[in-house]
Amino acid sequence: MYAGPRHDRDRIDGLAAFAAAAFLTGMGLVAALARVGAPDHLVEALGPLIALVGLLVIGALTRTARLADFLAARRAMPPLYGGLAFAATAAGSVLALAGEPGRPMPVPGAFVALGLVIAALIVGPLLRAANASAVSDILATRFPIARWPLSLVLWVCGLLATIAGLDAAVDVIVAHVGQSRRAAEIIVAIALAVTVVPGGLKGLLWSDAASAGGALAIAAIGSGLAWLGAGAAAPSLAWLTELQAPADAKTLLLDAAVAFGVGTFFVFLSPAIGAPPGRAMRTGLSGLLLACLAFALGAASLAAFGPRGAVGAPSPAVGALVGAATWLPALALARAGVLGASRAAGVDLATAYGRLAVLASARIARARLMMLTVIAIATAASDARLLSASQAIVLALSLNLALVAPSLALAAATRWRSPAAYAALAAGATALVELALRVGVKATAREILVSGLIAGAAALIAGVVAGAGAAWAFGPQRRVARADPFSDLPFEAND
Repeated sequence: MYAGPRHDRDRIDGLAAFAAAAFLTGMGLVAALARVGAPDHLVEALGPLIALVGLLVIGALTRTARLADFLAARRAMPPLYGGLAFAATAAGSVLALAGEPGRPMPVPGAFVALGLVIAALIVGPLLRAANASAVSDILATRFPIARWPLSLVLWVCGLLATIAGLDAAVDVIVAHVGQSRRAAEIIVAIALAVTVVPGGLKGLLWSDAASAGGALAIAAIGSGLAWLGAGAAAPSLAWLTELQAPADAKTLLLDAAVAFGVGTFFVFLSPAIGAPPGRAMRTGLSGLLLACLAFALGAASLAAFGPRGAVGAPSPAVGALVGAATWLPALALARAGVLGASRAAGVDLATAYGRLAVLASARIARARLMMLTVIAIATAASDARLLSASQAIVLALSLNLALVAPSLALAAATRWRSPAAYAALAAGATALVELALRVGVKATAREILVSGLIAGAAALIAGVVAGAGAAWAFGPQRRVARADPFSDLPFEAND
């Protein structure tokens, strides 16, 4: 089994330190240019552009031709960096839900946080313990006959997550760089392609970790300025932390929908997948702590960077910092959607150990082609303004609740056969369509999420009944080998 030697860890830490120093130097250059009287437009545009250059470098450095790296980052992602990657995706999801920094989300923020806890400490470690490289691996292994309809649902969820992150990133470029929407879409598409297509999961995790580090550095600068500015009060985080009293059944259903929807959404599980053996829980804890730190620093920095902040009216330098700090997490969400869509078919873990070493380059090429296709479709959808960022991610969470989470629960709790997944899919899709017709095309985010939860409950009940019947008639599903096919011998030939 692969274990990164000490010089590899030293190289990782050295690259991280170099990236941090280069990014801070770039931000210092922005402040210096603003002070010497450089054009405002140039100064404000430099923030996202410096972040773009940094991401392009990371994308080039993380390019790999090894399947173990591409699919699972060779299970070698240190927990601290995995936690940074988790925090970046969490922040990007909050930005997409809110629509813009500081705006209250249309769903309870406290239960978004609870969902992140579920993903980091329960679902992620369980997925890593199963030696999977994606949620789709579990479904493909437990329900091989139902693999393709499930993969279609996962692909749609990945596309919606990509649209949400891409649309949010495009809005930042338009606001801070001053480009047309079409040019901003091209910039974001290039950034996505370079940071996730060459390296797969390895590229995603390192790009996300760098994105979180850059955003945290900017938030820390803003917090420091707010602390130095007498009389500047930081905005409240009540929209994130306030636990609302359940007034009725609808409120309870919404809270459960948000928590379980976020907790089982695959975009938050990549850091656990890349974690070394026994480190998934530590990675999740690191991610939660860093996410809390990011949100706290972000709220405090608004006191300095906001219209009435400690530094006065927003300057071009402030615009550059805010642009970079919001653009980076939005890209992290989009990257997670791109990778999730490309891995929608999954790998059958029962046969993976002997098969994955064959035609590894062809498998990587197909995954890269799918990534480029998803980026192109998401860019076209953003250009046509089919969905806003918040609408796209809410739809993705609802579909995940109705069609993916029930099958995942069935796979985790039992060894039932594919009829259980087919019954769950049929019941969930039927209930979801019926509820969609009832709420109409102008449904709110709350109605969409509650509909997904109700459809998911119907799917789970149908799956349990069908699975029990199939197990009685045909016996349980086969067992899966416990060896990890993403870090063991089949890949030694690729090294």
